[in-house]
Amino acid sequence: MTADPFAGDPGAVAKLSSGLAGHQDDLSAGAHSVARAAEDADDWRGASKDRFSVTVGTVPRAARRIIGRLDAAVDVLDTYADDVRAIQDEAEQIRAAQLTNAMEVAANTVSLSAAVVAAAGKDATEADGRQARRLRSDADDLAATASRLQAEWDALVERRATADRAASAGLSDTEVLGVTPSYSGTLGRMGDADFLAAVAAMPPEVLAAQDRSVGDRLAGMPPETVQAWWDGLGGRGSGGVHSAAQDALITALPAVIGNLDGVPYWARDQANRLSAQRAYAQAQDDLRVARRRYTRAIGGQGQVAAGHALNAALLRYNQLNNFVAGARTDLNLRYPLPRQMVAFRDGQPPLGAFSVGDLDSASSVTFLVPGMGSSLADTTQYMRTGSTVQQSQQQMSGDASAYVTWLGYESPPNFLATGDTAVLHEDSARAGAATLSADLAGVRATRPDVQLNVVAHSYGSTTAALALASDSALNIHSFVTLGSAGIPSSVPDAAATHAAHMYAAQANEKWGIAAFGRTFSDPHRADPTQGFGATEMHTDGTRTVNVHDLAADPDSRNVGYLDSGTKTLLGTAKATMP
Repeated sequence: MTADPFAGDPGAVAKLSSGLAGHQDDLSAGAHSVARAAEDADDWRGASKDRFSVTVGTVPRAARRIIGRLDAAVDVLDTYADDVRAIQDEAEQIRAAQLTNAMEVAANTVSLSAAVVAAAGKDATEADGRQARRLRSDADDLAATASRLQAEWDALVERRATADRAASAGLSDTEVLGVTPSYSGTLGRMGDADFLAAVAAMPPEVLAAQDRSVGDRLAGMPPETVQAWWDGLGGRGSGGVHSAAQDALITALPAVIGNLDGVPYWARDQANRLSAQRAYAQAQDDLRVARRRYTRAIGGQGQVAAGHALNAALLRYNQLNNFVAGARTDLNLRYPLPRQMVAFRDGQPPLGAFSVGDLDSASSVTFLVPGMGSSLADTTQYMRTGSTVQQSQQQMSGDASAYVTWLGYESPPNFLATGDTAVLHEDSARAGAATLSADLAGVRATRPDVQLNVVAHSYGSTTAALALASDSALNIHSFVTLGSAGIPSSVPDAAATHAAHMYAAQANEKWGIAAFGRTFSDPHRADPTQGFGATEMHTDGTRTVNVHDLAADPDSRNVGYLDSGTKTLLGTAKATMP
């Protein structure tokens, strides 16, 4: 803020204060509505009621905290508006007086000059001398007045500086922010235990106001440390055992908690749904804006630029729209399974993973890793494909592995559609392998005894092989490759994947897509069905796989690797069976 006494608009400051006061009323009314809802639920029983009661119980306290902070901010703003208004009024008076004084000084200077000439003339009179002396006296008085007015102006400048500092300090005070700046600054110097305790004790609105370093530090902690900390905040599971501290963290830091290895998946699911829904809402707004700008674009270059922006906005919208639809899309199951948004990383492109099955309790967890051209826009398609495997498991044993549709890497573009040759190289696979390995390690850390499997298609097998080879502690039970685009030479055989069992299927595909990818790969990648050490899955039978896809168009005569009635579907189901 400037120390210029005329700067600023006290009316605007007062309007801001009035708006905050209005928010106080809204918060108070909302808290009362929640309390009434709790009273109306007296006949509700069970774990979900307990969960609701715990959450509702935090609302009045949170509302009172925020209302108190808004009240403190309103007081600061009202005082500042009054101070600025008074200072500006005095500044106008001083400037007017200075202008009048300056005009009188100018007139006196002219008159004094003439009087001095007259008093020095041969025919000067006594009156001329008195006039000159009077004008010199007036000049001294005007100079004194100018000095006094300047001193008053300087004092007013200092008053404005003081008012500015007081407002800044008031708005930064703990009564407004809820946490003192000195406390916020000490978080980075705390040891892990003290840091985690401090973060867990913060109210949601205070936690959300912290800078990015808090989330970054949480994300960098070992999964074991995170799990012990999280479990210490309350119960585990999804049935009425959440604690207020856990809910606060989910609400305030959804992008962090949603992807934090060591946090149970019920909590990650809630956090990721918050993050994804917000990103989706923003994508909807961005698409509307892009369409409006495209219709208003003028000139060839303007239309081309607007068209590119519209295509980018539409692509992002389609990706996020399909991803959030994973919560409700129809699946191929004999009986329903819970769904969890396992990961969501907003970016260009957005990445994520969606599970069919509860990762906190399933006895077997399988990651489905798609190949080239896959993105979040394909989420529901891959979830349905994975559920076909689960349906087979339900028919065989009544139990099903939790299947995670993992779209956590930027896959290479579809070569057939774009001509882009990235699928022939390993760059995308190496980048994706690091994330896949970390996500698998997150499951292993949270569920040390769970059966963990990977089913990978096409270029996804290239990515998955690198991920599994990088960490023997993942303890993978089954690694299944379907139509592999090739295993990198850095993974020389099945044993190098560290999986207890490796299976590979390669059909006689129309157009030879998988074979093309292996043949022209650089560096050359191996076919896992040919002397690699994997158990080969046959692709012939009643329904013989004849295309590269996992699931073919049901209206065509094509058959994909995981279509009903294929040996590869049955083999994959058995390999990943709990």
